[in-house]
Amino acid sequence: LNVKLRNKFNDKAFSLVDLSKNDTLTRYYLSSISFNYLKTKNGISFNKIGKIHLEKSIAANDTLNLGKYYSYKSDYFIEKDIIDSSFYYLVKTEKYYKKTEFLGNIYLSKGIVQFKGGDYLESEASLLKAYSIFKTSKNKENFYRTLNQLGLVYNELAEYDKSLYYHKKALDVVLKNKLFLHHQDAVCYNNIGYLYLNQKKYKLAIKNFELGLKKIDIINEDVELYALLKSNLGYSMLIVKNYKESLENFEDALDLKNKLERMPVLINIYASLSEYYQKTNKLKLAIEYSNKALDVARINNKKIDLLIALRQAIKVDKVKSNYYLDSYIEISNKLLADERKSKYRFDKIQFEVNEISLEKEKAIKHKWFIASISGVIILILSLLFVISRQRNKQKALQLLQEQQKANEEIYELMLTQKSKEEEIRKNEKKRIALELHDGVMNKLASTRLNLDVLKYKKDAQTIEKCVPHIAEIYKIEQEIRNITHDLSQEAFVIGNSFSTLMNDFINTQNSAYSKTQFQLEIEESISWSSISSSIKMNLFRIVQEATHNINKFAKAKKVVISFVLDENNICLSVTDNGIGFDPEIATDGIGLQNMKQRVKNLKGNLVIQSVKNKSTSINIAIPIK
Repeated sequence: LNVKLRNKFNDKAFSLVDLSKNDTLTRYYLSSISFNYLKTKNGISFNKIGKIHLEKSIAANDTLNLGKYYSYKSDYFIEKDIIDSSFYYLVKTEKYYKKTEFLGNIYLSKGIVQFKGGDYLESEASLLKAYSIFKTSKNKENFYRTLNQLGLVYNELAEYDKSLYYHKKALDVVLKNKLFLHHQDAVCYNNIGYLYLNQKKYKLAIKNFELGLKKIDIINEDVELYALLKSNLGYSMLIVKNYKESLENFEDALDLKNKLERMPVLINIYASLSEYYQKTNKLKLAIEYSNKALDVARINNKKIDLLIALRQAIKVDKVKSNYYLDSYIEISNKLLADERKSKYRFDKIQFEVNEISLEKEKAIKHKWFIASISGVIILILSLLFVISRQRNKQKALQLLQEQQKANEEIYELMLTQKSKEEEIRKNEKKRIALELHDGVMNKLASTRLNLDVLKYKKDAQTIEKCVPHIAEIYKIEQEIRNITHDLSQEAFVIGNSFSTLMNDFINTQNSAYSKTQFQLEIEESISWSSISSSIKMNLFRIVQEATHNINKFAKAKKVVISFVLDENNICLSVTDNGIGFDPEIATDGIGLQNMKQRVKNLKGNLVIQSVKNKSTSINIAIPIK
């Protein structure tokens, strides 16, 4: 897509990023969007998103994204030809990528920056490091770029054989791995052709330039590469005096001048055309194109481009040749001075960044030392706290054991009290039975016999004698009512003392906790008198503890407490419809620990099941034989 549309989609992508978050995905999105703006040369948006990306990466101590940020900043300054800043950010990037697969990219970028800064020996060193990484890597694109850049470095060092070796090796990598997306093969052919041109092997130079131009789609996809190949081919034809084809190639290249973004290509075309017209004795045109080359070079303001334009101007413009020569010498001296300074400049940047890193490492070590001392102090305090807490737990456990013993004694007293109450109730029932038998029954029998005469006699005298007996029936009715009233006062179902105790307990719970309805179910076949007091006491305490937890935590509306007999086991189930809990997390509670200990002492089994926001069930089985 065109740049405008790409920026539009990138703006939309950024609007969808949740900047309130600082997770891995958010930083990945910011990194990608920043990179996209870099590629569309949208400097304002690149710097804006980059700032956010940097802040979030620092906050998260995300070294990978910090490395990406500094790497993109380096590329940004390379694009602007600000070499020092580009190298500075590359040195910072290297620190974050030292132990990652991206280290080769850093060495490659450093080599390119050092090459642009004229420090060819240091560029060679950086590129050879990249070469050692990429030669065994699956990243063949970067391997090609490293080889190609090494070829350019050795060309500048006038080591043409080495340069040719690396350019041919780069071409071999391109062809074997089919790296044709950016016309890398054409780039290789152009570089190889240029080397042959420097070595005055013109036929080989022409052959390689023509191979590069064989790709017909190159004119639409890489205008500058096409124009450069055409210009270089035209210059090769000019050297071998094939003037017709030379001019055709120069004109083909010049037709694209409005599409060219890189001014050095246009300067090269103008300078070559000037030389063409010089050799074909058209001096006026030669000077005209020489001046055009100078104008573009001055706009571009790059010393190396000015030297190319001035060199040609000196040849063709005899009137101004001395002026151009002076300018050439001045710029050439400045360029040599810059090259001498470049190594010192890069070394200074490297030194300054390393110094900052050392200071930071010292600060980190100091921070770790303080943190270690603090950690030791905290550990000692923690140990003292744990020891103190352990002692308190032991005291609490001792108190709990004493409380349990007291509870057992209280329970025994309760059982004794219940037994006495049962005895009193039995005696009272016997009394009532005797009273019914000896009083009410005898009176009823007597009245029935006295009224039985009415079956035989119904005269007025007999009826008159029977009327008082009707009043006697009323008295008997009142006596029965009084006895019935006494019986209705008993709040227990006939049975043994444990059932009564449980009924009393449940009635108390229902009275005290109106929000929770407790229901007791006891299997009739259970003979509590044959079960040991210890088992009954522990079951009662477990029920107490369970109901206490339910009232405190469960928020239940209904609780069912069941006792059933299962072969030789007495089984207790406490089930509620409350909010539930996680048995794994709650196992440290004293209540649950007490329950487990009681069941363990009785050699029984306990299972707790809980479903969050639904129910909790405690199931216990105790052997009774």
